[in-house]
Amino acid sequence: MNYIIYDLEFTVSRSTRYSSEIIDIGAVKVSPIDDKGNLGVVDSFHTYVRPSNKSVLSTDTIQFTGITQKDIDAAPLFPEAVQQFIEWLPDTYYLCSWGPDDKSKFLSHCRTHQVKVDWIRNHNDIQKQISRALRKEGGSRQLGLSQALTMCGIPFDGTQHRALDDAINTARIFIHHFEHLKLAENSAADEEGTKSKLVYSSGDDDKHNPFGDLAKLLGPSNS
Repeated sequence: MNYIIYDLEFTVSRSTRYSSEIIDIGAVKVSPIDDKGNLGVVDSFHTYVRPSNKSVLSTDTIQFTGITQKDIDAAPLFPEAVQQFIEWLPDTYYLCSWGPDDKSKFLSHCRTHQVKVDWIRNHNDIQKQISRALRKEGGSRQLGLSQALTMCGIPFDGTQHRALDDAINTARIFIHHFEHLKLAENSAADEEGTKSKLVYSSGDDDKHNPFGDLAKLLGPSNS
């Protein structure tokens, strides 16, 4: 079986006129690498995505992600970018992300751009299971990726808030906890009434909040 660990990055906007758009797709394929069934990263995928509604990146977006206007100007629009991703996917796979927001964004973008969602299948949010496993005392708060890595004794490799780097690091946690994960089979095409909702919450403790850095960047705004 193949396990696709992916991550998305979005535009950051203070305006309510524009919803955040996907600007970065990164993924790795995790598969058995020996006859003992040990898992490893065997392939990767990456593309930037040019936003459809607001093609000029905000200063906040550039500051938070490190993605430049030059990166975006040369990138495909979402329909072409996601098609490249779909063509890269193997015949059978589980899709795994750190948190629920990436799936929601994929769904909303596919529906906006009239792209079929039948490829979004066997999707699992591994953040919830791994957070529960690492919080043996029973805490309910979800762990951010960096904190989970630290608790596993795994140093972060690369740059945070870059899709491929985050996907690679998520894959390292996935492999580390694989024996304790229970992955569900499902199909987005069969789901009804799914709505996209991406919430950036400042929270009281940024170490436990995966979007704490973003909330701190945005801060209070009167716009």
